[in-house]
Amino acid sequence: MPDGDWTERPRSVSLIDAQYLNAAAAQALPAGTTLNLEDFAGRITPTYHWRFRTYYFDALPYKPVNGPTPAQAATYATKQAELKLVTRLDRFTVREGYCARSKKYGRPVARAGGSEQFECTEQKMVDVLLATELTRIAWSKEAQHISLVAGDADYVPAVQAAKNAGALVRLYYYRGGTTSYGERLFDEADERFDLARILDDIRQGRPDPRRPSLSSPTPPPPAASQ
Repeated sequence: MPDGDWTERPRSVSLIDAQYLNAAAAQALPAGTTLNLEDFAGRITPTYHWRFRTYYFDALPYKPVNGPTPAQAATYATKQAELKLVTRLDRFTVREGYCARSKKYGRPVARAGGSEQFECTEQKMVDVLLATELTRIAWSKEAQHISLVAGDADYVPAVQAAKNAGALVRLYYYRGGTTSYGERLFDEADERFDLARILDDIRQGRPDPRRPSLSSPTPPPPAASQ
């Protein structure tokens, strides 16, 4: 192959649960730090593989159909603009869910009704989009090396389906503060990598030591895994 023709390297695809990554980054990086998503996507791509595509799963904030407040409309528009910028990154694809308000029942209270009711905002459709994409990528042979940045054990069936299609699934997990991962998801993944190490390198300003120069005249042979 021609020197530097990285498109002939093994394809690697990443799926990033934005809520999970942002929660980890908020705990591991200084306040106000903006994560460079292209750099991050490169760091979770196996050495000498080609980052074929990165799928980024996020949800637009809650905005009522009728009569949103100015603050709600502004927050919604800001998030739309942020996701548009992600879409324009090289080989990034954004999959959008949404947020909805729902009523929950909490601890029992000493009054008629029996329990305390409160409203909360929840992401909708993001998990289904990610699980569907993970399965499709593996069975369509778009890539056989898949990096998953997530922690929800609900992804276990999708990981199993991807493995049945012959894909190798690498889980990038984080444990700290309120962020963790499902034990079943951890067990089901083929390989596991601690996001804390990657985020610490980013915090320290250290370049990714695994990434070769694209101008390298004699890149090493492809590696099957990290």
